[in-house]
Amino acid sequence: MLKRIPSPIRWLAAGGIGIYGAYFIDDTTEAKLCQRNFRTFYNGIALAVDYKLHGSDVKTLPALHERVANRIFNVFEKNGGLYIKMGQMIAAQSAILPSAYQRRSKTLLDSAPAVPLSSVERVFMEDFGCRPEDIFIDFAPSPVASASIAQVHKAVLPSGQVVAVKVQKPAVQKQMGWDLYALRALLHLYEYLFELPLTFSAAYIEQHIRKEVDFENEARNGQQAWDNLAQQPQLKDKVYIPKIYPEYSTKRVLVCEWVDGVQLTDVEKISALGLDYKEAMRTSIEAFASQIFLSGFVHGDPHAGNVLVTHQPRNKRKVQVVLVDHGLYVQESERFRIQYCKLWQSLFMLDLKTMTEICTEWGIHDVDMFASITLQKPFVASKAVHLQQTSVQDIYDFQKGVKDRLKHFLEDQQQFPRELIFLLRNMEIVRGNNKSVGSPVNRLSIMAQYAVQGIDDCHGDDVRNERYWLSHQLRTTWRKLVFNFTLLLLSLSFWLMKVRQNTNKLLFGTTVQGFEDLVDQRMKEQMHLQYGIQIDEHLFDA
Repeated sequence: MLKRIPSPIRWLAAGGIGIYGAYFIDDTTEAKLCQRNFRTFYNGIALAVDYKLHGSDVKTLPALHERVANRIFNVFEKNGGLYIKMGQMIAAQSAILPSAYQRRSKTLLDSAPAVPLSSVERVFMEDFGCRPEDIFIDFAPSPVASASIAQVHKAVLPSGQVVAVKVQKPAVQKQMGWDLYALRALLHLYEYLFELPLTFSAAYIEQHIRKEVDFENEARNGQQAWDNLAQQPQLKDKVYIPKIYPEYSTKRVLVCEWVDGVQLTDVEKISALGLDYKEAMRTSIEAFASQIFLSGFVHGDPHAGNVLVTHQPRNKRKVQVVLVDHGLYVQESERFRIQYCKLWQSLFMLDLKTMTEICTEWGIHDVDMFASITLQKPFVASKAVHLQQTSVQDIYDFQKGVKDRLKHFLEDQQQFPRELIFLLRNMEIVRGNNKSVGSPVNRLSIMAQYAVQGIDDCHGDDVRNERYWLSHQLRTTWRKLVFNFTLLLLSLSFWLMKVRQNTNKLLFGTTVQGFEDLVDQRMKEQMHLQYGIQIDEHLFDA
C-alpha cells in the first residue's frame, strides 16, 4: 500500500510527523527551545526583508515602523526570559525611537508570569538540598514581584531579619545559550544586509548577560558598589545598598536585606511619605554620576524600579535612595574613566582638540555625533552647550548623509571602548527617570561637576612634581573658570525653563515641556538623522 504513495508525498508526510512530534515534545518542556528559536529567526528574517523592500519609500515608513515594532515586541513577550531583558534595553531607548516603538514599548511590562512554588522548591532542592521552609522561619509562597529571569519572595531568617529572596526561574539557564546564539546570529545578518557596525559589541554584551544570571556575581557587585559609595562623604546616609547574605545565596538564589521603599518616579507616594521627590531625583543622579566618573564601577540597569526612595534612618525628614538589582555592572578601566571625565569637561569648554584626540583614540570619527550621544542633547562644535539649537538647515544637512555618517562613525571598531555600551545605557535611563517627573533636576550640570571632580581626584600629588607648577596652576584655574561659567549659563537656561513651567501652571493651568523634554525633542531631530535610530528614507538602501 505504501509503495503506491509517491515518494515526495511520503517524505512530506514523514517530515510533517517529525515536525509535529518535535513540537509536541518541545511544548512539554519548560524551556521550549525549538519554539522560541523558530519564532526568533522567522520574525528576524521577516522584518529584515520588510525593511529591505519598503524602507526606501517615505510614504510607507510609518506603517513599516508599526509592523516592525509590533513584530519585535511580540517576540520578546512570547519568548520571555532574556528576551524581556533585550526588550527592556530597547524600551529604555524608546524616547529617541520612532513613535511606533514608543507606543509599543510601553506594553512591555517590567513584570513577567511567576513560576509556581513547586519550581521554586526545585531550585532550592538542587542548590541547597532542602526546601525554603528548612532555611527560613517564614517564607511567603507567593512572590511579591516577578521579572524576566527571577522572582522575589519575602522571608524571615532564623535571626529574625526580614529578607528578600530572589529566585531564578529554572528555565533561564537552559534557554540562555540558545537565546544569546540567536541574538548573535541576527546581528550578523543585519550587519550583512544593512552594512552597519552591529556585531562588534556582541561578545561584550553576551559576557555581561551571562554574569547577570549569576547571583553570586550579583552579590559581589552589590558589595563592591557599597564599598565604593562608602568612600564618597557627600553621599553618606543619602544612598544605601541593602545588606547581602552570601551564606544563604547561590548562583540561582540571592538573599538580601528587605527594604520598604517607593519607586523613584512615584511622585505621589514619595510626597505622601513627607519627602521631596526633587531631592530624591537629585540624589539618584549624584549616585550614578559618582559611579561613572569617580569609582568607575557602574550600575547597568538604573531604571526607576531599581531605585527606591525611603527615609534616612537618622532623620526621617531626609531622603535616602536605595539601589537594588546589582546583576548588571560594568567596570571601567582607569584610563577610560579619566578620558571620559576629560571628554565631559571638554564638551562644556568647546575644547575640540581634546575631544578629537579622545575620540580618535577610541576609533570614533565623528566628534559632533558622539558628543550628541554623550550629552544626550544636540551638539555642534561651533556653539556652546547651553546655546545648542537645531535649525532646519542642520536637519537637512544631517539627512543627506546619515548612512555614510553611520558607517564612518565606527571605522575602527576594535578601538571602541566597550564600557561605553552600558555607560550610555545608564545615562539614557537616568535621563528618562528625570524626564518622566517633569525634569526637576539639572542632570547635565550634576554630571559635569562630577566629571571635573573625577579629573581632580586623578591628579593628586603629580602636580607638585611638575617643572612649571605655577604655569600649570594658572592653566587649570583658567579652565575651571571657563567651565564654571558655562555651567552657570546652563543653569540659568534650566531655571528659566522651570520659571516658565511654574508660571504657566499657576496662571493658565497648563503644562509646559520640561528641560529634558526640550532636550529630547531636539535629540529626536538630530539623533534620528545622525545615529540612524529613526530610519531615513534611504538608510537601508543597498
